[in-house]
Amino acid sequence: MTETQNKRTKLVMVLLGVGFLARLLYTTRIVLSFYPSFMGDFTYLDDARRILSLDFHELGDRTPVYPLFLVLCGLNGWAVYVVQSLMGLAVSYMIFDMALRRTRHGPLSVFIGLVCSLLLNVLVYEPEIVTETLATFLVVTSVWLIARGESSAGNNFGYPLGAGLIAALAGLTRPLLLCLVPVYYCFVAPVWPYVNMFKRDCIKKTLLFAMPVTVLVLGWCEFNYLNNGFFSPTTRAGQQLMDQVAPYVELAPDRFAVLSDIWLKYRVHDQSEDYNATWYSEEAETEMEMRTGKSRVQVMHDLTDLALYLEIHHPVLCIRRAEQGWIHFWGGAGGDEINWPRDGEVGLTRLARPVAKFLIREVMAVFLILALLSLPCALFHRMVFTRIEYLIFAIALWTSIFAAFTEYGDNFRFSVPFLPLIFYTVLTWGWTCITTVASGSCTRSLPPDLRRL
Repeated sequence: MTETQNKRTKLVMVLLGVGFLARLLYTTRIVLSFYPSFMGDFTYLDDARRILSLDFHELGDRTPVYPLFLVLCGLNGWAVYVVQSLMGLAVSYMIFDMALRRTRHGPLSVFIGLVCSLLLNVLVYEPEIVTETLATFLVVTSVWLIARGESSAGNNFGYPLGAGLIAALAGLTRPLLLCLVPVYYCFVAPVWPYVNMFKRDCIKKTLLFAMPVTVLVLGWCEFNYLNNGFFSPTTRAGQQLMDQVAPYVELAPDRFAVLSDIWLKYRVHDQSEDYNATWYSEEAETEMEMRTGKSRVQVMHDLTDLALYLEIHHPVLCIRRAEQGWIHFWGGAGGDEINWPRDGEVGLTRLARPVAKFLIREVMAVFLILALLSLPCALFHRMVFTRIEYLIFAIALWTSIFAAFTEYGDNFRFSVPFLPLIFYTVLTWGWTCITTVASGSCTRSLPPDLRRL
């Protein structure tokens, strides 16, 4: 082992050791407060039990990857927590690896890896049975694979296959992430200028990337179609779209009168938690089925039609609602911040969460400024950012826009899978600029177009 490899090994051991100890302390706090089994979304557990009992007729409400993950963990809450904690450690290693390649500074890379792994908004989901941790792991893995593929010598066609597989698994973990498939493809295969599309290497990469996406995603959609007549990754698309158009459901035409009347009857307004988010209860769903004489899947299909009608025929209201959701994605204040301090409690524990969220929101604001700055830089072919940074900007911006027009509610949770990459980008890019300015003469670490400035 060379001296460089020995130093890298020590840094990795420090990274994983500190990350493990931090999680051990967090686990101690959990043991003293609650037992993590079955905390989270029960619908994933329901699908996991159906898979174990080979009852496939009720599947389709949730995408299959996370229920399969729960099956592999034996439906045991502690097993889920341990595996998701290991995913968190893996995320810290991948961020460390990318930061080390970007900055060539070992201790700084360890710090960035730890920060990205121990973010409060990421760490709190590891004990819970929700998709945030797995989605974060898959998103970071996809970027890490593409980064490794670009730095590898020659045409290594294993990376496009791996990127396609991870993109498909991410989309089947959280349907929102399916919007990233075309973005990943543009960075995996050199399709621009367009003449590259007909080159042999580009065709091979295209086929390798498309194969797992086609087999897994379209295969699952075909299963849903044969199972319940709904060619979609999830049968709850109608409910998610209705959350986006809920404030102006009153404008629905008469042919949707039954559904809109029931929705308005059960609509709830909450001024503190979800930016006046609106939703309906399971009782509303049951009443819709009884009033229309249709199954749940058919009702969801009708709700999808209703939501799309409202979005198309009332674009101004749709854009206004999307604007609110988009702002919330980038760090709108939550209820624990708006209502703090509550009942005069100002202790350290009560203070930590709002402060942590405030710091995360400020870093996200810096990232958003850089992301918007990258648009004209990319348009005019200015290499102010690296290709991987452009990829991170693209996936975060596109997901925030897509989510704003398709869902509404707890939109800040939709940004959780991107938080490690957001912090990685801000910290590494900021470090590069600071060290360059401080050195005065050393500009090698800066992109070419930034050196001229």
